Amino acid sequence: MDFDDQLTKDLCTNSLRSVLKQLRIASIQELSRLTGLENGQVEGLIKELCLSGECMQERIPGETEPFFRFNGEHKLVLAICVLEKNRVYVVVSDLYGEYLEREEVAANPDKIEFFEDIVETYCTKYPAIGLLAFGMAGFEVRGSGRLLSLNFPELEWVRFRDHFMEKYGLPSLLENDIKAAVIGYYETRDFDEGECVGALYIPQTHHPAAAICIDGKIYRGRDNAAGEVIFLDTDVQWKHFGHNELDYSKISISKLIADMALPLVVFLNPDCMVIYGNWLPPDTAEKLRGRLLESMPREFVPHIVFIPDILPDFLDGLVHLALKVLEPKIDLE
Repeated sequence: MDFDDQLTKDLCTNSLRSVLKQLRIASIQELSRLTGLENGQVEGLIKELCLSGECMQERIPGETEPFFRFNGEHKLVLAICVLEKNRVYVVVSDLYGEYLEREEVAANPDKIEFFEDIVETYCTKYPAIGLLAFGMAGFEVRGSGRLLSLNFPELEWVRFRDHFMEKYGLPSLLENDIKAAVIGYYETRDFDEGECVGALYIPQTHHPAAAICIDGKIYRGRDNAAGEVIFLDTDVQWKHFGHNELDYSKISISKLIADMALPLVVFLNPDCMVIYGNWLPPDTAEKLRGRLLESMPREFVPHIVFIPDILPDFLDGLVHLALKVLEPKIDLE
């Protein structure tokens, strides 16, 4: 049966695509029942999805009718994560967020040519790469598209994302390390609708940062700068460090963490507060809880989690954000 207009067809295609992706493999009858479309409509749309490579027909032993499998490798994500100043991880993910490859590469991430070499190597190896995702300290200033990062002076004020979109003709995203990590944490744990997670990252080699996730979405602020805790009045005068390594030896780390976490807790009243930093002491969560109890009743203190290694959440979050960008969009106008 034909569709009344292109918009209706696009909406039905998206519904069918979503159901098939969730099931991974299904028959025409199953897809018709779950989407509410007629068998003939499903058959026509499935034929188009097969032609585009989004799904493929598959025979199941003992079954007389054909089945169709969603092709999770129809498009791939190339994610490049810069952890602190000199650790770079490269991930190739399918549309299910499952890694086809993960590699740590020798790092000199202060030059744009470093990232170009990685992109060219992996795009040659995986021609299905459909999106480039970059994660690092700093953020893209909303409106100008320029990268603001005190940790990579050669990249500062470069229109980083625009450069890669123009050079390689691929959609690209650039995300701050802790913002990606808080999404990774949220998406891989069980949270109820509307819950808020705050996260604080204290790396040893560059400036700390925080992030806020509300109901699965990053709160970014006017300039995309929400969570820049270096602007707070603490025992460290961040602006004096410039691009040099930080020296925490003369201050109380537990007090510093509390000074940065307290505004997040007071203004956001989060359900959960995550602290990252692989050089921090094992009792970091307990010390922060004690500091917060000095300022507020225990009922207002969030659940505090200390995770030394930020990398798993960082990678998962960056890939999750990339897959959201890759989801087919429908123009309703």
